[in-house]
Amino acid sequence: MTVTDTQHYQLEINNLKETINALRDALEKKQMEADRQLQTSGQASKEQIRQLEEMIEQMRLQLEKEYSSRESHVQTVTQSLNEQLQQAQQTIVTLRNQLEQK
Repeated sequence: MTVTDTQHYQLEINNLKETINALRDALEKKQMEADRQLQTSGQASKEQIRQLEEMIEQMRLQLEKEYSSRESHVQTVTQSLNEQLQQAQQTIVTLRNQLEQK
């Protein structure tokens, strides 16, 4: 093996080392970018989940409010109908009494 061959091999080894280092750097950069994207996606997902939970809570409160309002309305209507029924029954009794008196 000559000096030229040795130099050629040494140059080839140095080139391969540089290539390995460049590939390692590129891989690390890609990994860092993937980690950053993952963190960004995770944060965005957490924010969306928080917003959805807030919306669900608002909808639940609105539903409870509407249910309570409907229940109140049903009770009011039921009470009114009961009063009307009692008045009708009293009118029937009064008319029956008047009819019996004649």
